[in-house]
Amino acid sequence: MAATAAPAIVDSDIFTLTVSGQAQLDEAETALSKEALELLVLIDGKVSAGQLSRSVPGVKPADARGCLVGLLEGGYIRPAKGHEAIEVLDFTSVVLSDDVPSSPEGERSISALERAGYYVRIARRPKAPHEKRGARLAALVVDDDMDICNLLKTYLKLEDFDVVTAGNRAEVIDAFRRPAPFDLVLLDVQLPDIDGFAILAKMRQHPALREVPVIMLTASATRAAVLKGLHYGADGYVTKPFQLEPLLKAVRTVLGIEEAVGAIMDVPAAAAAGADAWGSGSEPG
Repeated sequence: MAATAAPAIVDSDIFTLTVSGQAQLDEAETALSKEALELLVLIDGKVSAGQLSRSVPGVKPADARGCLVGLLEGGYIRPAKGHEAIEVLDFTSVVLSDDVPSSPEGERSISALERAGYYVRIARRPKAPHEKRGARLAALVVDDDMDICNLLKTYLKLEDFDVVTAGNRAEVIDAFRRPAPFDLVLLDVQLPDIDGFAILAKMRQHPALREVPVIMLTASATRAAVLKGLHYGADGYVTKPFQLEPLLKAVRTVLGIEEAVGAIMDVPAAAAAGADAWGSGSEPG
């Protein structure tokens, strides 16, 4: 089999950081070389590849260009042209209704939550395997409890995620300003200065965010809250305090990772009913 050619970079190319690249700058440790890290610091979506290759002291332009190729192949940077940062989300324009009709799916979701502590809805069938297989995925954890944020960050990093956390409205807006959409959002329902459902509703109205899987995190999965989450487009629910395996299983399911999708399709009741929802209480037959 022929080797894949390295991406060609010309002087006029402009790059911006991915979530993985930003994580290399934010974390205490980095997997990158000193030269690559110095280049990464300079990448801002404005400076051209030609300028970058001549900007690292003591590094030949050809070697700097090779570092750029490595950063591009590693998923730390991406072309900036045509990929402007996501516009600021105006949460003040979201009007949430508490008058959400009940439905058979809502009753199934409530039953699954009561039975097993989490529920997953396959509203938008993901590709299997995930299109970013082999690369690190990016997750946003929205929760005002820093202990929970740190715990989820640890769990997800073990699953090969780069993780960004946010605990209030300003931090959520800042997180969504990053150049590339997240692959997954874990979203607390109750935040100090904004409703988690408002964030979900606005995401589902945004062209760059509407397909991002969202799992709601809630300490009180009431019937009204579950129905509201389904109405505004939640892909799943995990109740607090959560357990590691159910949480990761829900994550794998909404991302379309093969083992989770296979488990869903093996549930006879779901197949017989043509259901598009699945709770962890169901067992493959």
